[in-house]
This record gives sequence, structure tokens and C-alpha cells, in this order.
Amino acid sequence: MSNDKYNFCTTIERLDISDINVEAINYAKYDLIDILGVIIAGKNAPGINQLVTLHSEWQGQPQSSVLCRDLKLPAPSAALINGAMAHALDFDDTLDFAGNIHVGASVVPAALAMAEQTGGVTGAQLLTAIASGIEMSCRLAAIAHEDLGWHRTGAFGIFGATVAACKVLGLDAPLIQQALGIALSQASGTRQCILDGALTKRLQAGFAASNAVTAALYAQAGLTGAQDPLWGRYGFFEMYQPNGYDTSKGLEDFGTMYLMTDLSFKPYPCGRPTHKFISASLKAHADINSHRLKIEDISAIKLKCGSEIFERHKHNSDSLHPPQNQIEAQFHVGFLIASSLIHGRFGLHQLDDLANKQVVQLTRMIEWEPHPTNYQNDLIGHLELTVNNNEKMIVEVTQSSVVQSPSTISNLIYEKFRSCLEYGLGFDKTEQAQELLGQLSAVETLANSSEITNTVLNLIEG
Repeated sequence: MSNDKYNFCTTIERLDISDINVEAINYAKYDLIDILGVIIAGKNAPGINQLVTLHSEWQGQPQSSVLCRDLKLPAPSAALINGAMAHALDFDDTLDFAGNIHVGASVVPAALAMAEQTGGVTGAQLLTAIASGIEMSCRLAAIAHEDLGWHRTGAFGIFGATVAACKVLGLDAPLIQQALGIALSQASGTRQCILDGALTKRLQAGFAASNAVTAALYAQAGLTGAQDPLWGRYGFFEMYQPNGYDTSKGLEDFGTMYLMTDLSFKPYPCGRPTHKFISASLKAHADINSHRLKIEDISAIKLKCGSEIFERHKHNSDSLHPPQNQIEAQFHVGFLIASSLIHGRFGLHQLDDLANKQVVQLTRMIEWEPHPTNYQNDLIGHLELTVNNNEKMIVEVTQSSVVQSPSTISNLIYEKFRSCLEYGLGFDKTEQAQELLGQLSAVETLANSSEITNTVLNLIEG
């Protein structure tokens, strides 16, 4: 790594919206829309009310809005709660090939909280900050090629969120580097919470957003952090990814190409690696209907897959133990297959359907059948249903079934946004949703980013 390895901080300092290509700007807009939608949907998710109560009791300066609540808190507290809401339903963006990091759930809340704390920035400045932060998180995740068990949304995401907060504050390159050093001292979060079905899964996105705001403000105030936070002897990659990162990759070309345009936006509110099983189940549901069969006609379900796939999911997907809470449900392959087979869809309302007796019964019917060598490349398994006691219905489970086409992403984002509002608000607000969508789609033209916060709050209250 050259001595100029932190020159990307100068690039970030100088970056203007006119320097970012159109595709990347569009993806930054998509992410902003997507995150605001899932925040509204997740406003009453388990754990959120407790956060609001605690931080309200602790009080502090009313600097930044807790979205979906008539409440202002210190910017770090607002960022924490908004970040937790953004990640609560596991419905936020992912970078599929880099440890499934969710980047927007920390970046967008940090940028919005920081912007409101400063009195607002222009829409163009906000979008530039979001794009910078998202790209930073994507780049770091891609450099770390080995999965060592970190929940990258928190442990890696804090650095992207810190970049976004610094950009909103208008910090110069030396202070951005200091803020990243301070962020290193707060980078945290493993995937044990996923195995245990713990609420810290959603909190870790909030921690990253909150600590990023803190890091930027500390740097602005003159506090210092590690000078080589990413590649130093005890820096992020050496300590968090020993022998698990590409030493030839740096950030020297930051701002010349954008990895963020490879982001995926979830059609289903559950762990991204489970989406291929839902896609296969929806195909099986259609086949059942086309053969004029009923769910009751299913007598056995086998999920045949490679051993590696089985090892990844087995701890969260014991068929004899259906999920007991929302977090467990989001990673329980059997539950997701059963619910999709029965309903012919999997959305936010299905995520709440844990007590459905038919879903529970079908979940317990699913039998895993791993094979060490039978599946490779795109084909990762087969979903095999036995109907009428002996007839087999077989659907392929493929990686390509979840690949998104850039031409369809805008429609996915807009329809998903509307469904999130319907779920979060409990009634139809199509007209107001369209107004907010229009505002967000032209965010670069806004004179003050606070217009976004005000519109969201009016939408909730109206």
C-alpha cells in the first residue's frame, strides 16, 4: 500500500454531485427512498419503542428528528433509533457478493441526523454525502473477501456512515481521516445475534449510524483517532480480517468508479441468502395452483442442496423448531418456504404470521437433504414436494433467481415504498406517498434537506 493510501479523504472532501456519474446518483436516490420506506415500516418493530423510551428519558439537546415520532433528540440518539428502524425488518439493501452488508441502514440515518443538527444542507449536498458513504461501505466490504463472522452492517458500515456524516459537516481531508480513526475505536458487531435471534441484530445498524455521527463531531471538536485506521498494524483489516482481505486493493481510485451500482434492493423482508428459497417456493405455489392441487395435498417436502448451503442455514432453520420471533423467522428457511407456498407471496404481513397453524405444520414437514457434490454453479438445490402421496413436483433452486435487472429496480423501489407505508401506517396513503416519492426522486433540487424530514413527519401525523 503506498504512502498516499489516505488520499481518498481528499477526494471525499472535494467531491461534488457533478463529479458522480448518473447511475451512481440514481442508486443513491434509490437507497434513500428504500431506507425511508423501511424505516416507516419498521417504526413499531420489536425493540423500537424501548429505544424511544430510554433515549427520551435520557433527553439532551433536541437536534435531530426521530422519524415516525414527534420527537427530537441529540443527533447520535436520533441516528441510532432511525438506524435500528431501518434494519429492523431486514428489508434494506444488500451488496450480495461482499458478505451481504446492508449499507444504507447506517449511512442514511447518519447523514439525515447530521444534516438536521447543522440546520440542513442542500439536497445535492445530502445526496453527495449519502453516495460517498455508501460507496465507502461497499468498497471496504469488497476488500474483505473472507467471511469471519462479522455483522458487516455494523462493523464495516460505521466507516461509510462516518464518511457521510463528515461530508455533511464539510470536514476537510485531515479531519475525515481523524474521524475514521475514531470510528475504528467503535467498530463492532458480529453475527452471533442472528444465530440467537437477538434484537441486537437491528441495533447494530443503529450503533454504526450513531457512532459515526459521534466520530465526525469528535473529529470536528479536535479529538484524534488512529492515524492509519484501515491498514495499520493494529488497524481495521489486520485486526478484524487477518489473512482475510485483499492487500492489493486500496481506495486510491475512490470517486472514479462506483461499486454501489451493484447493490440489490430486497423484494422480501428476510435475510438475502434466503431469497432464492422463496423464489423457488413461489414457483412451486404457482405449479400447485396450475395442477389444481391444494396445500393439504402436500405429504412431504424435501430441500435438496449442496452441503455448503446446508451448513450455512442449518443453525437457523431447524424444521422441528419453527421460529418464535421475527428475527428467527427472517432466517428460518423452512418457515419462509412454508409461508411462501401457502400464501403465494412473502411480504411484511407474512413475516408477522408466526402463529399460523398451517405454516407451522408445513415448516415441520420440511426435510433437508444435503449432498457434497450434486450441485454447483447456478443450481444450488431442488425443492421437492410430494403430493397425493406419490407424485413429485420438483422446482430448481438457483442463485440467478434473485439477480436484479437495473431496468426493473426503479419499479421495485417505488412499489416497495408504497407497501412499506401501507404496512407501517396501517391505512392507504397513496397520494401522500406519491408526494414524498416525487420529492425524493428530485432530492438534488431541494434547497434544504430538512424538507425531507418535514414531509416524512407530516405523512406520519397526517
